[in-house]
Amino acid sequence: MASSVASPRNDSSDDPRTPQTPAQNKRHPAPRNGRKQPRANWFVRSFRSLFRYRKTTLTFLTLLVVVATVFLTNLDLSLESSVSLPTDPQEKQILDSSWLHLQVIARKKHTYTSKANDEVHDYLEKTVKELVARKEWAEHENDLDGENRIMYSSPSAKGKLVTYYESNNVLARINGTNPSLPALLLSAHFDSVPSSYGVTDDGMGIASLLGVLDYLTSHKTNQPERTVIFNFNNNEEFGLYGAEAFLFHPWYKQTKYFLNLEGTGAGGKAILFRGTDHGVLSLYNAVRYPYASSIFQQGFNNGLVHSDTDFTVYQQKGHLRGLDVAFHKPRNLYHTTRDSVASVSILSQWHMLSTALDFTKEVAFKSIGLDSDPESQMEPAGFTSIFNNYILISMNTVFILNIVLLVIAPLVSIPLVFFIFRYKKNWDVNFVNVIKLPISVVLSAILLNFITDVILVPINPFFMNNSKDSFVFTLFSLFLLLNYGFLNGLNAILRPFKGHFHDEKLISIIEISFFTWIGLLYSTIKIRSSSDHTGEIHVGFIFFLQALAAIIGLLGWNFKRSPKPKGTEEESAPLLGTSNEHHDQEYERNQRNYGSQDDVSVGSSLSLGSGFSEQCEVHETKSFSYDWLIQFLIVVPLSSYLIYSNGELMLASFDKMFQEYLEGQVVFYIFAQALAIFWAAPFLPFIFKVNRIVVLLLAGTLAYGVLRFNLTDPFDQANPLKLRFLETLDLNTTPVRDTVKVFGREDPIVENILKDIPSVKQNDLKVVTNSIENGISRYEYPSTWDPILAPGVKDVQDYLTIDVLKNSSSETSSPFGLLTGEIRLLTPKNRNCRIDFNVSDSVTEIFDARPQDSPVRTAIVYREGADKNSSTPAYLINGVPAGFSRDADGNYLYKSYAGIQTIQLNKLDWDKEYHLAFQWVPDVVDTNEVDASKVTVKKLGINVECYWSETGYIADKKEDVKERIPAFDELLHYSPNWVSWANRERGLVSVTRYVEI
Repeated sequence: MASSVASPRNDSSDDPRTPQTPAQNKRHPAPRNGRKQPRANWFVRSFRSLFRYRKTTLTFLTLLVVVATVFLTNLDLSLESSVSLPTDPQEKQILDSSWLHLQVIARKKHTYTSKANDEVHDYLEKTVKELVARKEWAEHENDLDGENRIMYSSPSAKGKLVTYYESNNVLARINGTNPSLPALLLSAHFDSVPSSYGVTDDGMGIASLLGVLDYLTSHKTNQPERTVIFNFNNNEEFGLYGAEAFLFHPWYKQTKYFLNLEGTGAGGKAILFRGTDHGVLSLYNAVRYPYASSIFQQGFNNGLVHSDTDFTVYQQKGHLRGLDVAFHKPRNLYHTTRDSVASVSILSQWHMLSTALDFTKEVAFKSIGLDSDPESQMEPAGFTSIFNNYILISMNTVFILNIVLLVIAPLVSIPLVFFIFRYKKNWDVNFVNVIKLPISVVLSAILLNFITDVILVPINPFFMNNSKDSFVFTLFSLFLLLNYGFLNGLNAILRPFKGHFHDEKLISIIEISFFTWIGLLYSTIKIRSSSDHTGEIHVGFIFFLQALAAIIGLLGWNFKRSPKPKGTEEESAPLLGTSNEHHDQEYERNQRNYGSQDDVSVGSSLSLGSGFSEQCEVHETKSFSYDWLIQFLIVVPLSSYLIYSNGELMLASFDKMFQEYLEGQVVFYIFAQALAIFWAAPFLPFIFKVNRIVVLLLAGTLAYGVLRFNLTDPFDQANPLKLRFLETLDLNTTPVRDTVKVFGREDPIVENILKDIPSVKQNDLKVVTNSIENGISRYEYPSTWDPILAPGVKDVQDYLTIDVLKNSSSETSSPFGLLTGEIRLLTPKNRNCRIDFNVSDSVTEIFDARPQDSPVRTAIVYREGADKNSSTPAYLINGVPAGFSRDADGNYLYKSYAGIQTIQLNKLDWDKEYHLAFQWVPDVVDTNEVDASKVTVKKLGINVECYWSETGYIADKKEDVKERIPAFDELLHYSPNWVSWANRERGLVSVTRYVEI
């Protein structure tokens, strides 16, 4: 009896840390009760050897989980592995036609201010007419024959920014058999930005809509039950104007649902990233290749993403219910010349087309639950997809489940802990055991942040542009190694205070579960706030896994026997384990090699021989324990995959945003560090047990990452530097100042690129750098070539002429009445101008200390045919309503009490003049404080800026062929292949003139 409980220290042959001789290894402990226990069979011995808590098994599972996490994440994100080309003959024909449409549409850059935009419009109109002609219930509409003209101000502008827009949307309608059902709107925009061919933004969306229209008008397709409306809209890129114009079209009134197809990347998979509510999001379940994440919805709605789509117009102003589907990466090719057919595949086109086709079939050919109860399921929802499986849950349900988890987990865990310490008394835990992991995590996180921000990032601040994944793996390895080191050190320092049977693994699981509980509580509170937290639907599930593992561990200690006094016959046995009677000879021999690579200790593998009691030594030497495996399988694989896959999805969208603003770089590095910490968290309870293989692999990954950080160029042909171009002609100077302006991140690399341009070197031009905002700089140098914006124009002064038709400031001696002015803008071959109002310089100097709000209250845009030499008195009538209206002569008026600061003008006729008038409140100066002569100078400052975007070549009357914008072409030609170019403003060239009235 005594030999079974004697202290190993008193018997060297039984000391688990003493090397055993062969003779000693053959010794068996004395049989209990004088009876020899039967030897376990080979299956039991193999099971014990494979699944007991040993370093080799844990190391193998840890490596397997990490590799599987990365592999499965990339597999799910991969277009080729998750989407297949169609085999159905009709779908193959539709895809082939759509691909051809895309190739035709993307043949030229076709922004709203280019002739190619008209060519795309005409091609769409021709194609739509041909398709709708196949069915008697289909019809075509050219946006009220070009008469859909609007003036409006977006809610965010609050009347200070007013837009005049002439729409030429191409519309089609497939009338349903049941006119009582609200219509479904399918929308995409056919314009591109000036610097892009617009393949993913938004040629693929347009081609997909043409594919759906082809299907609905096919002879194989019956008439749908619900009416389907197509809006091939224009001029989305600089104000969502085409969507706004649709809200003024009569067909809008019968519309209730919508699907918007968009592109904010350049290929890959089309993701569902926004939805108005749970009800309409549930319809996406019909899509054959679902790819969705509400993380983007949360980012958009909370302002993290600095761009927008037509979805916002349809939802906020149109009060429609629908979805937003878009390509979302890579952002560095977005809006550049590389957004071309050569950069995408037909598989990407099919993914978006099949999504639109499946969604339309689900909604158009039957009534849905939302029809009978239009106000049902209006609550927000979170959504995601895993390997083409769509998961949707309303935020009300998430809130309820979170509350249940927040309450149930403590209610179950606390009594179990109480029972262990009050009655079992077999778990020896003290304060030292509890504080080690929090101290380690905090110190590791601080060091991780310091090493990232102070050491790594200054070496290569744009490294994430080229090696995002490598950077995350480096931080992940660093964080785990730091915790491994700190926990080793803390165990060495605090070993005199270590308790008996303290089970560091379970303590760590409980602590991580507690902090996850706090995170879940915060998320639950925010769900009920006004901000969007639909991207946090995974938090509750991750907490559930942590809490379940903790509860299993606590149950294990509850089922273990209480410790017996020294000298008794029995020892405590763990849950899912065996008693000492079942020890076989082979396992007993392995157990004596305590501290080896396959140590089976249920405590810390870092115990370093601290002064455990004799009972603790015997327990750690002789106990079998398999509850660790259950805990590992519950917590680690699923948590690792969910955290890493969602983090990877977010970083894939953030890693290129640093090119847009400094904030994007800061956000990326914060998210990368957070991802590394959260991804490592499920592994921390088991870091005590991993062997040197994992440590060496982590160290190797860290060393490789640091080496790449020092040696890798942040930009290459696949991951280019993105720069933005604008050439400006200032007609207010003599001679005219022609300047090339390049916008990009504040870095010497940009200036070096420009200094290597031939015209800069040949003419010894100076590149001037000015920091403007948020880490972005403006690099300027004089242009050596004037752009050719319109044929037949010999003097650049003729590109923008302002005729003042009425100037009441010079006609009245009273400064206290409303003043009026009228101008005409002559801009050859132009479609877009911007007018900014301000108080003139003579007054601004006096009131230099106060903000200068615009005094303009009313603006009028005259229709064609209005008298060019006299103003229509409609805007002088006091009864003009606030907002948009039209007078009896058909002119367009907008009145804003907040003061109109800017007017955006968009017209379809290339040669039509802009004819406008304004009414403003004079800014009166107190004559007691300033020279009275200045009171009579009651002028309104008007700055006009017009944009052109035509690229390529132009021939004059002598048939000389010249480049339209030679400065831009030079940059495209001579820049390194790791540079991509995009536009800065609404055009590639702007012409500015200033007048006062």
